[in-house]
Amino acid sequence: MTNETGRPTDQQHAPSPDLRPVADPRRLALWAQGLIAAACLVELLLAVAGGTGTWLFRAASLPYGAVTLAAAVLFLRWLSRVRHNAEHLAPDAHRYAPAWAVGAWFVPFMMWWAPRRIVLDVDRASGGAGTVLVNLWWVAWLGKTVGMLIARQLAPDLPVYTPAGEAVNLLAGALAVLLIRRITAAQCARFTSSTAAVEGSGERVAT
Repeated sequence: MTNETGRPTDQQHAPSPDLRPVADPRRLALWAQGLIAAACLVELLLAVAGGTGTWLFRAASLPYGAVTLAAAVLFLRWLSRVRHNAEHLAPDAHRYAPAWAVGAWFVPFMMWWAPRRIVLDVDRASGGAGTVLVNLWWVAWLGKTVGMLIARQLAPDLPVYTPAGEAVNLLAGALAVLLIRRITAAQCARFTSSTAAVEGSGERVAT
């Protein structure tokens, strides 16, 4: 049985590879969120300790580097995965190739603006609701990195941990967790609904 295009009807309703995710991002999302929260907590403990001579500072400084590195690695792995999935959802909606989801963070100057564009494209392709969350997260991230570098240049005697710096760090971490949750949930919903629609169409054709 064929349709007006001359293609078999059962082939027309076969599941399209473009509707299937490259890989489920939920496990990476959970790990990334947990490690980001842990890194923020450890840094807060370092700030509360108030000095390198205290036992709390020594205890918190031991896992700080490992937890922060692990959080960065898991976040980039998650971002790479959802970027590849987004290519299947909307292949023409991206300004940068999938490899830049990780690479853009390591290129001087580009690292200060390209990741926002990449995450924004992924969020839109996944069905994200507006740009506010992405923009707030990026502003907080720039405040945590560029802002603190500028502050230390202007005030060399500025303490390593300040209330303002810790507030920005916690805000950036919280917004990153919310962003991961939103994009992951949106992608899973899109792929689930697409798969259900294709399977439903196939069942109607079979009957």
